[in-house]
Amino acid sequence: MLPADHLLVDLTEAVAETARQPIAELLLQRGILRQTAKDLLLQRLRDSVSFTPEEEPIVLKNLWEGVPADPPASLQGDWISSLPELIQGPLRDRWNQMRLQKWMETTYLDRLEPYFLERRADLEQVVYGMIRLRNQGTAEELYLRLLDDAADFGTLARSYSLGEERFTRGLVGPMLISQPHATIRAVLDKLPIGEVHPPFRVDTWVLLVQMEHRRPASLNDATRLQLFNELLTQDLEATLDSSLQAIYPGLLVPALPKES
Repeated sequence: MLPADHLLVDLTEAVAETARQPIAELLLQRGILRQTAKDLLLQRLRDSVSFTPEEEPIVLKNLWEGVPADPPASLQGDWISSLPELIQGPLRDRWNQMRLQKWMETTYLDRLEPYFLERRADLEQVVYGMIRLRNQGTAEELYLRLLDDAADFGTLARSYSLGEERFTRGLVGPMLISQPHATIRAVLDKLPIGEVHPPFRVDTWVLLVQMEHRRPASLNDATRLQLFNELLTQDLEATLDSSLQAIYPGLLVPALPKES
C-alpha cells in the first residue's frame, strides 16, 4: 500500500481550492473547455458529410467489414440506434472516422500536393546503423577500423555499442528521418548510403553512424491520410485558439439574476 496518511487532508484542501475558482477559469486550465470545443467542432464537420447513392454500397461494405450483424438498408437517419447495443460503439467510431476522412479529402484535396512537397524531406524513411559509446578515443579507433580494415559495422555494434541497438547489430529503423535527435538527423541528411560518419557527440554519447537505406517519401494512401490529419490539426488549433479567446471574457462575466 502507498502511504496515504495525509491524502484526505490534501484532497479536501484541493477540492476547496477548486471550488473557489470561477468555473470558466477551471474549465480552461484543465483543458476541458478546449476539448469540449474540439469535440463539438469535429462533430459538426462529420455531420456535414453525406454520401451519394453511388458511394453508399462501398461505404457500407467498408463499414461492415468483420461486423457480425446485417447492415441497414440505408445510411440515412439514426441507423446506428437500431443495431445491437454491443456493436453500436465500434460502428459509431468507424462511421465517424469515415465521415471525417471524406470531409478532409474534400476540403484539403487542393492543398495536399503543395503540402506534400513542403513536408517531403521529413517523410523520407531511413534505416541506419549506430554504435553508441562513452569514450571518444574508442569511437575514433572503431572509425579507423571501419575505414582502413574494412571491419563489419554490425559486428562492431554487437561487440561495442552500449545502447539497445547492439541487439540488432546496430540497425535502427526503418523510421521517418524526422524522428531521430536533431543532431543525428543533420548527419543522416547528408550521409550517402554505405558510408560511415566520423564520431560525433550527442549529449553524453559519442556516436558512429552508417547509412544503410533510404526510401524517399511517396504520396501513398497512408501518407495522404497522415497529411490530411496534419492539415486538419493545424486548422483545428487555429480555430480553437481564436474561438476560445473570443468566448472566454464573456464566460467570466457573472450571469445577471432573472427578473421575478
